Amino acid sequence: MYMKKILWMLLLAVSCTGFVRAQESEGIQFFHGTWEEALQQAKKEGKMIFIDCYADWCGPCANMVKTIFPLKEVGDYFNRHFINLKCNMEKGEEGIALKKRFDVVAYPTFLFVTSEGYVAHRSLGAMKADAFIARAEKAVAIGHNGYEERFAKGERDEAFLKEYVNEMLALHSADGVENLLNTLYKEQGSKVLRDKDYWDAFVCCAADINAPLSLAFVKEYKKLYKVHGEYAVLQKIRNLYASIGCALTLYDTQGRKEVVNEERKQAYFDLMKERKLPDYKVLQQEVDYIILLRAGKYEEAYALGEQSLAKADARELCNWATLGERMVRKNKAIREKMAVWVKRALELQPNAEIEEEGKSVLHDLETSDMPFNGGKGSKGRSTIPMRGYRR
Repeated sequence: MYMKKILWMLLLAVSCTGFVRAQESEGIQFFHGTWEEALQQAKKEGKMIFIDCYADWCGPCANMVKTIFPLKEVGDYFNRHFINLKCNMEKGEEGIALKKRFDVVAYPTFLFVTSEGYVAHRSLGAMKADAFIARAEKAVAIGHNGYEERFAKGERDEAFLKEYVNEMLALHSADGVENLLNTLYKEQGSKVLRDKDYWDAFVCCAADINAPLSLAFVKEYKKLYKVHGEYAVLQKIRNLYASIGCALTLYDTQGRKEVVNEERKQAYFDLMKERKLPDYKVLQQEVDYIILLRAGKYEEAYALGEQSLAKADARELCNWATLGERMVRKNKAIREKMAVWVKRALELQPNAEIEEEGKSVLHDLETSDMPFNGGKGSKGRSTIPMRGYRR
């Protein structure tokens, strides 16, 4: 009886192993080698490269591995057309380098790359098998006619360039957009800032204050008032120099704590003054305000706001209130105090854009003690744009 039980368990193990191997043989066959080796193999076989960009903690990534990659119809298409590569984008020197090279900002990201290393197509998020195969078919159809390769080889038709920008915006490739705009600035000069489509992309994605286009923008900002409006121009200066992301660069990690590097903060404030930013003192105070909010020092943050906003215009009042709405958690009393800033802004009869923004922020501050939880009537806002996302 005991021997029969052992034999039965061995048979079951062999059967399960065979089933797993059968799944592996039917599904996507992944290449076991480096990125450079995959490129060479792709050239040798005349194929493109498919890269599954994942992270260990990503649930949708694991779901694709478990339910989609092993399917026969998926394996048939991908194995025929691609050298397939899996890459953990948060581990190992190569993974981190590829994440930066291909501007991977979310998981799973699926890259379809030519044998010359140009991205022909990319796709974000888990999906069903038919949609997954459709993405691969689109990549194969694009082949060497992808935006990245065409741009690298010198194509500069205006319609093509704007299609390329919109493609990257749709894929949340903020770094890609910013790099492209800076390349165009080197080729075309400051007219890039005057073009409405490029301006919208710059507002949405530019974050490097030392990039050539950002430096040109700060030097020429007054000239852009007539093109894009004073409000939009001043908001972009603010979002470049006094956003939450800017404040985060001033922190050092000490053990498990984040501590503001005061020397770096002072150097940053000096830089604002050196570059003659409009209302640079207000921008400096706004950075301090963000630091206080991050530390949970809500009363101090509110007191700083009361002091700084005594003579503020509607734009500044709404900006500070919006930051408060985003960062103050479970403190309804403070949120209601910050709502008064919005009411003051609306009393100043602001332009339509500020008025719409203000009403949305006011609603959320007065109806919830948590960020973005205003319930019915709450609207998405653009005062502090989410970098890389088309609004």
